[in-house]
Amino acid sequence: MKGYGQHYRSAWLLVILLILGGIVGGLIGHALSSVQHLAFLNQGPGIGLPVTTLNLDFLTLTFGFTFKVNPVSILGFIAAFIIYLRL
Repeated sequence: MKGYGQHYRSAWLLVILLILGGIVGGLIGHALSSVQHLAFLNQGPGIGLPVTTLNLDFLTLTFGFTFKVNPVSILGFIAAFIIYLRL
């Protein structure tokens, strides 16, 4: 039983909030990049694995992901973490 003032925080909730924060931050950065002086907000390094296909005749598997970080998505991660701490 939880006492007064204690909160249960799930690690899955943190992961979901961070993903949502990154998506929202990335969308805002992409929208602001159309303004000439704010174009740098959509630039950032890309980290990931290239698309690789494994063909086993009866099964074909495709792996790959790309994680692109820009300044606004980092702000989205920070905002999501602050929201998580306040829950």
